[in-house]
Amino acid sequence: MNKNWSRFLALAIAVAVVLSVFLLIPPGKRRNQPPPESAPVSQIRVDTNLPVTSQLAEADLNNFTNRFEKHFKPEITRWCKVYEGRLPFRESDVTIDKFHSKVGGFLYTFMIGDTTFTMYDGPQGTHVFYMMTRQAAQQLNSVPNGAVQHDISMPVSRQVITGLLKADAGYDYPADQISIHPTGISGSMQGGVMVEAGGITGNNVFRVMTATNLDFVLDGNGTLVSYQH
Repeated sequence: MNKNWSRFLALAIAVAVVLSVFLLIPPGKRRNQPPPESAPVSQIRVDTNLPVTSQLAEADLNNFTNRFEKHFKPEITRWCKVYEGRLPFRESDVTIDKFHSKVGGFLYTFMIGDTTFTMYDGPQGTHVFYMMTRQAAQQLNSVPNGAVQHDISMPVSRQVITGLLKADAGYDYPADQISIHPTGISGSMQGGVMVEAGGITGNNVFRVMTATNLDFVLDGNGTLVSYQH
């Protein structure tokens, strides 16, 4: 497995683990667990077996509704326009009733079918932080069984990729800060492309966490199936 793929998987897995561990804790146990000392205490805890309106007190629900309308929706609209025609869901699918949980003080996760979608809303502003489809998570974390020949083609050109990066981040990434690799080289997703932008050091060997990091994966159809910013 090449170093770029390993680096991407390590980053994606780290975020997925933080989200997944919380999402998989049984609701009855989740309420009784003390929050980590190093993380801000979450004011919103929503169990998935009851509607959000049943889980939040009226004041909290009003606060969350205002946050959703004034903070989340404008950013979701902007983000959906950037990746228009490439998303696994519609903008209108992201609604308050899809809200699942708040993690780490600033991360708000929604479950849209089998897609995990997380917004960041905190000191650094509001933006889409993470998105992953279930199928992509399975394909990116497994290797081909050998029955199908590797497809190392990519669904879009470098020009399209750099255009998406600029439209999303708002600026041009230098060429040495963009890493592009076919997903078919090392994973089970054939004909897709893995993109890493920002934080690349050491002659494209190392990756550091910076505010400019933006990663995404397009599958063989050019659909955005994984995203982190």
